[in-house]
Amino acid sequence: MYFGSKYVYKYEHSSDESISDDEEADTINNDNLFSVAESSNREAASERGLAVPSVAAGAGAASSTVHKRKKRLRKADTNVLNVKFDRLLQPGEMHAGDPVYCVDCGAIASHLSKIQTEEDQESKWQCEFCPKLNTVDIEQTDLPKNEDATYLISPAPVVHGSDMTGVDDSIVIFLIDISGSMSSTTLVQGTFNLPNALRQQERAAANFEGARMIRQRNQTYVSRLQGVQMAVDANLDKLVKETPTRRAALLTFNHEITYYGDGTRDEPLVIRGDKLNSADDLIREAERELNKELKPISQTKTNLTERVYDLEEGGQTALGPAVMFALNIVSQRQGSKIVICTDGLANRGLGSLETAQDEKVDEALKMEALAQGNRFYAELTERAREKGVSISVITIAGTACLLPVIGQMADGTSGNVTIVDLLKIRDEFALILEQKVIASNVEATVFVHRGLYIRDPDDPDGKLDKIKRDIGNVTKQTEVSFEFGIRNKQELKEKYNIDLDQIKQLPFQVQVVYTAADGSKALRVLTQLKETTENREIAEVNAYRGVIADNHIRSTAAQMMLSFDDDEDEDDNEAARVSSKWSKPIMQKQRMAYMENLNVKKRTDKYNNDDDDRFNEKRWKKTSHELNSHVISSVPSKSSVSKSSTKPKEGTSLFGRLSRIVSGSTNETPSEEAASASSTIATPPKRSYGFATKKLALYSDKTSEDLYKYKNLSSSYMRSSSPTREGEDSDEESNTGSSTINKKDDDKEKSESSKKRHQSKK
Repeated sequence: MYFGSKYVYKYEHSSDESISDDEEADTINNDNLFSVAESSNREAASERGLAVPSVAAGAGAASSTVHKRKKRLRKADTNVLNVKFDRLLQPGEMHAGDPVYCVDCGAIASHLSKIQTEEDQESKWQCEFCPKLNTVDIEQTDLPKNEDATYLISPAPVVHGSDMTGVDDSIVIFLIDISGSMSSTTLVQGTFNLPNALRQQERAAANFEGARMIRQRNQTYVSRLQGVQMAVDANLDKLVKETPTRRAALLTFNHEITYYGDGTRDEPLVIRGDKLNSADDLIREAERELNKELKPISQTKTNLTERVYDLEEGGQTALGPAVMFALNIVSQRQGSKIVICTDGLANRGLGSLETAQDEKVDEALKMEALAQGNRFYAELTERAREKGVSISVITIAGTACLLPVIGQMADGTSGNVTIVDLLKIRDEFALILEQKVIASNVEATVFVHRGLYIRDPDDPDGKLDKIKRDIGNVTKQTEVSFEFGIRNKQELKEKYNIDLDQIKQLPFQVQVVYTAADGSKALRVLTQLKETTENREIAEVNAYRGVIADNHIRSTAAQMMLSFDDDEDEDDNEAARVSSKWSKPIMQKQRMAYMENLNVKKRTDKYNNDDDDRFNEKRWKKTSHELNSHVISSVPSKSSVSKSSTKPKEGTSLFGRLSRIVSGSTNETPSEEAASASSTIATPPKRSYGFATKKLALYSDKTSEDLYKYKNLSSSYMRSSSPTREGEDSDEESNTGSSTINKKDDDKEKSESSKKRHQSKK
């Protein structure tokens, strides 16, 4: 666990953190986002946040009519908790006994616990998180000795998969779009000698009425398919060198899907016609292929490369059927990957999005098609999460693929969503192959002391004793953030006889249930104590800005992708207020000003001695400005909201049948009911990835790529070293064409920063 400060900021009571901001305008000048001196003193701070209308950037802000209204926002602070899952790669203390739970709050007895024993009396354990005195059947020596303990739930089954300590025989299947648009060419610098270049040039010449493709000096026209072929070839070489026991397979899709397997079969499997519209047929065909064992890449690379370079373009784009078929192939081995490379809209078979983009179709029908498509790919995502399969989606710059819809497959399975230039596909493939799923079916539950509460991300007024997150697949870069606050001290004394003023340290616990790469299921429990302070200044000068900044970026992006429940009234002000906790310009202005406040304090020589606070201010400013521009431009007009309010019909539709087939259930999961006011734990949402249907029309492919990237931002990006003064050095920032931050650059920065600190100490 990583915190926003060395100290828990234990403010006196919530009213101290609640001031009314009646000088903010409904229209916000984006140029004044960093006017800290004035805005930081007016930062609002209540548990409530009101929706604030905004204007599009550059829409005549100077002449806008300014309407002043009181708005109450909770004042930003350092009480943020970040959970990283890279620890799952490291073996923890395997505890022999069963976990001992508090019967009231559900916390687990840890190294902090004290067992009270008296002669001829049952043993007692006073829970560290709530006032409950538990009767237990253990002794002090039975408790974990360290803050990190692991409990085995079930051993690994005897199946294939990726073992963290053994042989990796997981599957990587490349899904390559070979539709007609993949023949489009780009003039690039340099010469490229492809095995089938002459044949492709002759075919391309025929397409251009016999004109030969022009090849200038040191320049070459490269088709999209050729770029993908070179990328796959290079990464097959990389797999052979680094993980020769992994399995690689090839599947192409256009107006039909063609499965080559590992390249050693005599004839590929071709699925076409009505089968592309039948989930039953696709699954049946995939199940037949499971009897044909894929060989290690070290044995199949030559054959597979030949198959890759034999590909030709033509036809439509049967993306949905291809993913469904591939998913049923790789699901046999946990930790497997599906890498999709496409340049066009899915328009053939299951998951077709053609109607959703057809300008000639009635708006209601378009929204129904969009909703069905969104749910189709959500069902595939759920299946992949259950099986520990990661899906990555690569699209080519300058194309339109409805990335907000198909990108959710990557967002929900810890894959990558990216738009790349043609000749950068190779590097993107390499990055994807390096990122391994280290655990699947991950659920994380965070517990705090009864004197604290966790802020409900779905309700600004929600105060939770614990919160559960359904994470799904995790890589070593996966992280989740939480905010917490202080309960009313008087109420604590009256209700629980807890005097928070006398408590100088507060406990935190995270319980992670997961399926490891070898198939075993375990419970990892991490329990820590944090010192407290009632002085905001002390908490802020000891802040870890990276944790706070990451939480802001991730939370904002996630909220922008969410929407109202289908049963809610779009005009309901309360629903709007709850939904827009983060994704409003006024919140962006407040949080950006707060971060600048922290930066000013950290730049002061008096406080600039904390090596643990590695924060890249330039990256923060670039990322937060980009995100803020998306926030401002994404506020929908009332007309667009009304157009998107049409609900899709399910009933006995193809999609309804497909959902039940893929998920293995006979009934649709009912929509969530509102949480009870007395509930102290948040009910996990049905899905925590992708865009809500009503938000799909608001975002372009490029904007959605950015939001996917921000939502899954790695903390190493913000915490890497940076110049102490803006402008002292040029900082190569994020690879904006990728959904994942360039890890190699970050590692290099960290290494250099570490050397400098070591030399200074000498």
